[in-house]
Amino acid sequence: MGTIEAKPEATKLSIQNNSTVQLLDVTWNGTNFGDIDPGGFSEMTVSPGGDHIYFNNNLYCTDAYVAIKKYEHHKFPLIDNTRVIYVETNIPSLLGDILNVD
Repeated sequence: MGTIEAKPEATKLSIQNNSTVQLLDVTWNGTNFGDIDPGGFSEMTVSPGGDHIYFNNNLYCTDAYVAIKKYEHHKFPLIDNTRVIYVETNIPSLLGDILNVD
């Protein structure tokens, strides 16, 4: 007989910072994940929806659009080669190429 997997009871997003850059004031779809140090992660219960991940006081966001369905537990790793956008100018770069912003 097969096993029955329990459906998660909450919708969650885990943002994993596998880069060398400290991420400050990380947000996704109106949910604040706080600061995430290199090698760290932050996990929050979120409402289903979609958005880019914003950080460093909304100066940067991921190029990737992150969509999460109800009851999904989505893990999003950020590495030095993650493509990010400087929001003010819409100029792309790699996460590892930006400086830590206070």
